[in-house]
Amino acid sequence: MVEKIPLRKTIARLDFPAIIAFGNPLLDIVVIVKNDDLLKKYNLKIDGETELCEKKMQELIADLPPETERCTTPGGSAQNTLRILQWLCDETHEIQIGTFYGGVGNDQKGSILEKLIRIAGVDVKYAIHSTLPTGLCVSLAHDSSRSLVANLGAANTYTLDDLKKANPQLDNMKIIYIEGYFITHSLDVAKELVKRAQEKNIIIAFNLSGLYIFQDHQAAICEMVGHAKIVFGNAREMIALAQALNVKYDDVTDIPFLLNSLKRITVDVSSGNSKDWLADDGIFIMTRGGCAPAIIVWGKGQSVQIPPIVPKAPIVDTTGAGDALVAGFLAGVLAHWDPKSCLELGCKVASYIITKLGVTLPSSIPPDLLP
Repeated sequence: MVEKIPLRKTIARLDFPAIIAFGNPLLDIVVIVKNDDLLKKYNLKIDGETELCEKKMQELIADLPPETERCTTPGGSAQNTLRILQWLCDETHEIQIGTFYGGVGNDQKGSILEKLIRIAGVDVKYAIHSTLPTGLCVSLAHDSSRSLVANLGAANTYTLDDLKKANPQLDNMKIIYIEGYFITHSLDVAKELVKRAQEKNIIIAFNLSGLYIFQDHQAAICEMVGHAKIVFGNAREMIALAQALNVKYDDVTDIPFLLNSLKRITVDVSSGNSKDWLADDGIFIMTRGGCAPAIIVWGKGQSVQIPPIVPKAPIVDTTGAGDALVAGFLAGVLAHWDPKSCLELGCKVASYIITKLGVTLPSSIPPDLLP
């Protein structure tokens, strides 16, 4: 393993963009609610994710109490991750660390979203769908939990033709990051990206994203897990994945180890004694929330657990915690840090983000966030 050197010093040596991400670009409305009345009315789950039709979404927005604290920010899982990653690597925006791809509408929400993303220093190459509205997500934050409600609109469409028009240049690319929500409508695009990544030895990182997508897209998720080098998920998503793959376990903490073992048996490829932990597939990162540590498993069952980092300010909104952890982790991967350092940074960034309303980023990095 190369000696760990400061993140930004290493990142500055890369060719850019070093990462591209594919997902559902959404405009987020983050609202702090004082009780769970709206969750009950719309049958929403605490810390859950669901989709509503445009009519129901407008009803929900109309039902939001006028006095509630709220903010409008760019959203969507992978888009959030790229924003945070850019902020970590260079908040001055002298370099653009990554490019985001997804579908938006030809409307005011889409224009606002693109403006906000570009202000954050992230390059975007949206596919514009003139007959569909830009996707919207309402995050209802209550105490230390949140419930996400989305109407995907144009975000639910991204075709092979859109990819061809965007024509991402992959010669110097290090990572292609794909959120699970994206493959519910664009599996063919994801598979084409996998094919191109394999030809150029680019890391595929995949996020399981949400429990509810397993109901109708179990086979697609399992296929992407098979292709990905790095897989992120929380405990509930990992349990769903284990069940989908018929993996038997005694304790939830066994799951990433069993998935790692299954991946090695299925792929039957190993770098042997390579010192590069990224040489092999089967890297699984599982978060559990609360006081339970995050776990990473790689190689031949090697692992590290990182206890949750207590925020220095009160928890305000947990909406972007998972996206932030991925951003910190992938920043470490780009810097070629060891697994423990990558996960530690991910946990630190997640701990910071949950003290903000929405995924809102200050103009400068807190001095104690980056090593």
